[in-house]
Amino acid sequence: MGVFTVLTRCIVQPLSVVDDELVPKVGMTFTTLEDARKFYRNYAKAAGFSTRVRCTNRKGNENKNQLITCSREGKWKSKISPTEKTNPTAGVNCHARIYIHTLKDVGAWIISKVVLDHSHPCCPSKAEMLKQHRELSMSIRRTIENNDEAGIRPSKTYQSFVAGAGGHRELNFIEKDVRNYITREVRNISEQEDAKEFGKYFLRMKEKNLNFFFELELEEDQSIKLAFWADARSRAAFEYFGDVISFDTTYNTNRYNLVCDSFVGVNHHGQSTLLGCSLMKNEEIESFKWLFQCWLRCMGGNAPKGFLTDQCASMKRALEACMPTTVHHWCIWHIMKKIPSKLNGYKGHADIEQEMSHVVWNSHSKDSFDRNWNDFLLNFGLADNKWLSDLYKDRHIWVPIYLDHHFWAGMRSTQRSESMHSFFNKYITRNSSLIQFVKQYDNCLGSREQAERESDAADFHTVIPCSTKSSIEAQFQDAYTHAKFREVQAQFRGKANCITRLKNSALGYSIYEVGEQVSSSIFNKFAVTYDSVAAEVKCQCLLFESRGILCRHALSVLSFEQVSQVSLRYILERWSKKVKRRHTHIKSSHDEPLMEPRSKRFDQLVFRSQNICEFTSESEELTAILHRAYDNAMAEMEALKAKKKGTSSLSYEDANLESVNELQSPPRIRTRGRPKNKLGSKLEKQIANATKKKKTKVLSEVKVMFFKFCYIQINLFDAASAAHSNCSRYQGHVINYQFRVPAAGDNSLGV
Repeated sequence: MGVFTVLTRCIVQPLSVVDDELVPKVGMTFTTLEDARKFYRNYAKAAGFSTRVRCTNRKGNENKNQLITCSREGKWKSKISPTEKTNPTAGVNCHARIYIHTLKDVGAWIISKVVLDHSHPCCPSKAEMLKQHRELSMSIRRTIENNDEAGIRPSKTYQSFVAGAGGHRELNFIEKDVRNYITREVRNISEQEDAKEFGKYFLRMKEKNLNFFFELELEEDQSIKLAFWADARSRAAFEYFGDVISFDTTYNTNRYNLVCDSFVGVNHHGQSTLLGCSLMKNEEIESFKWLFQCWLRCMGGNAPKGFLTDQCASMKRALEACMPTTVHHWCIWHIMKKIPSKLNGYKGHADIEQEMSHVVWNSHSKDSFDRNWNDFLLNFGLADNKWLSDLYKDRHIWVPIYLDHHFWAGMRSTQRSESMHSFFNKYITRNSSLIQFVKQYDNCLGSREQAERESDAADFHTVIPCSTKSSIEAQFQDAYTHAKFREVQAQFRGKANCITRLKNSALGYSIYEVGEQVSSSIFNKFAVTYDSVAAEVKCQCLLFESRGILCRHALSVLSFEQVSQVSLRYILERWSKKVKRRHTHIKSSHDEPLMEPRSKRFDQLVFRSQNICEFTSESEELTAILHRAYDNAMAEMEALKAKKKGTSSLSYEDANLESVNELQSPPRIRTRGRPKNKLGSKLEKQIANATKKKKTKVLSEVKVMFFKFCYIQINLFDAASAAHSNCSRYQGHVINYQFRVPAAGDNSLGV
């Protein structure tokens, strides 16, 4: 049994049939080391294995020789017992290899030893799945980079490649390669480089447009503590849409756990628009003060009229200090969402929640809210509830009836800010870098700009027909954007449920009671006043005051009064489609991809070739012409490339920035002692010659002893090779090569 085991171990696997031109042979020469590596890799792919560089010997900064082996060379032994963990290993002590070295005074590389036999089976059909033979072309890499920036998942990117190629087998890479490229090349940014790239991004944006604004506050160790920025378009948009701001914070946006804060306004289409962004290390009062003061400086010191935030005490105190004239509005959605968790312990909590919502939303005056709130607490025994008591104390910053006499552009909550954050969350994770975050912020700015441009175009080229014969509706149709006119139309349709009754009238001032049927048994009553002299109408529901849209109750009264045109005070310029706004002529900031020169040239060529291919694909004749042109151009370029493989020159006539950027420093030469003096004395030269002769004599003696030793080793090696070849079905080419004299202390492998 032992003899059989020994015999099986010495069986060498024959190679598959490979074209003789691809098989490495002793004496083959190559211009560069990379050419030799590429030749052996191509042979390995055809034969069914992969390679790796085993060792490289250098002299200074120059490579002198290199050993390239089969990737299954050597054998790794795990320190963990196989009973505990068994990981796959590739090493099987395979001896297939080539040895290459430089030729003196020529600069070329020559193969001096070849071993073709393997100790394992080789399969060309499976070689394409080996890591070394899988590759991503320039076109594939650029597509991956663009898709990653656009937020397309790697799996979707890979599936698009599969569909374009016509199946998995047509691709020479796998999905893991796509993911690895994104992780290692696209997103591989260290923490130190990340902060630097973050700062460079701001500088690039500032160079593009001087109105780009940013400020950073750093810790003592120069790490980022606070950051705020706003592009030129956002600053210009604040002039028109900075009256009401929604401000919210969110987490899970970057690997540093920095809090993302966004300032969001509402444009003339009722769409959200970004008016600034920030990153904060904490949510302390001083941090919010720094941020709000920074934002005010960015916007020329103009504080908004209204500011919506969540129920944060630090924000509240910072706003009171920085914007004392601004009306603060807590997000009512966040408060109402807390009712189940805060009142879940009470009996009948579902009824409590329903009644509280009714009190908050259906109290049409401050006095009625106070009465309804007290009745609500008494009915459910909640007078001692601290959470409800605190809410009542702060009722002026969250209850609608206390806030609706201010303009809020239709906002009652910070959900507009949260929708922006949901955009980021689609593409940003906790492991994302800062530079990735600002790129996605650019994408968000671009998407908001595009949405506004599309709506502007629709308003200019189309018209929404009126739903009634009212001349007032036609007045709004002519002035308002489509989105806001639809809101007006909804109020005109609501008139059908309203019954108008005159209660009092004197000297052109009338008081009406408008009953609105909400359901089959519920009628809500609203007091509406109309001043015919001042052409002013005012409703108790305060819809116009809070949203800038005339309510159905006021429209009912105007219809009752037979008013054909409303005063211009009720047609807000803010919702007008006819106003020329300065920010629409400013492009949102977007950082250009920082590509290497080769990538830029590749993109330019692809862009131009697309038009050529589209034109050529119309017929077979045109396609044949293009193929011939490609062949001729390829031959000319290969000839030029071969001609320029040696030295090259750069003159003032053809020099440009790109060619200068590609310049490299000469190899660094390490010297010992002082530099040689060309003007040395005759005595110094005689001493140098004598020392040289002495070293040459000693070196010759060492060489003689060394080659005697090598001769013995070669004989032993040949005897072992002869015994090895007897048990092989394929005779491998084992070639002796020139030995080098090892330097003192050189422990590197000599093959």
